[in-house]
Amino acid sequence: LNGLYFVPVTGSNATTGLVEIATRPEAGRTNIGKARSFWVEPTLLYPLLKGASDFEPCYLNPTHGLFTLVPNDGITRDYYESAEARMDASCPKTKQYFKTYEKWLRARSTWSKRMVNAPYYAVYNVGAYTFAPFKVVWAEQSGSFCAAVAASAEVPLLGERPYVPDHKIFFVDFQEEEQAYFLCGLLTASLVKEFVESHNISIQVGDIFKHMNIPKFDGKQASHKRLAKLTKAAHGEHNAAARAVIVGKVGAEA
Repeated sequence: LNGLYFVPVTGSNATTGLVEIATRPEAGRTNIGKARSFWVEPTLLYPLLKGASDFEPCYLNPTHGLFTLVPNDGITRDYYESAEARMDASCPKTKQYFKTYEKWLRARSTWSKRMVNAPYYAVYNVGAYTFAPFKVVWAEQSGSFCAAVAASAEVPLLGERPYVPDHKIFFVDFQEEEQAYFLCGLLTASLVKEFVESHNISIQVGDIFKHMNIPKFDGKQASHKRLAKLTKAAHGEHNAAARAVIVGKVGAEA
């Protein structure tokens, strides 16, 4: 039901504190009827990273403009109860939105088989890592392995919020940006890229750290800080040719 959770924001109203979202019937395998628009609270909206096309080596560039609704912060009973309390207290419009599609939401196999006691609109595989301010991301499936750092983007009426990746993207979560840019720099090294791409049939791309010994960031090491700074600079360079030069330096430094 991606068409209900991955949505564009088509309008906003600062007076009412609501944003307009639109369903995307073409986005999922389940027939949810024609596209419809709803005014909801922006409380549960986060910028979405949808897939491999949203980033390239040391650079994030999502162009789809989609946001994702994340109703719950975890997948235990306490989180489910908290999600229901929040929905009742501060998200009545969003609650009505989900209510419109309740029969489809209850028909999800993941919800019925794995999410005991969860509200019918809850989503799976959510935890503190989902909302981390920095994430090093790479795609589950891609013709060429690469990594980037996902930080945050603007949500209408709310301001900056962290990117939330779709399930087709693997990531490592960080609270500190320097650590994230350091790891991204290491994953940009040609040796790492060659290793991952040569094993992408025999191992899952998400399991790369089981097969490589990568050092942890050490703030006392000048080389570690230099790599993190260089990787961050690549993310901030929007000119493709100039960025390629920096990415080359990142790979050499790593």
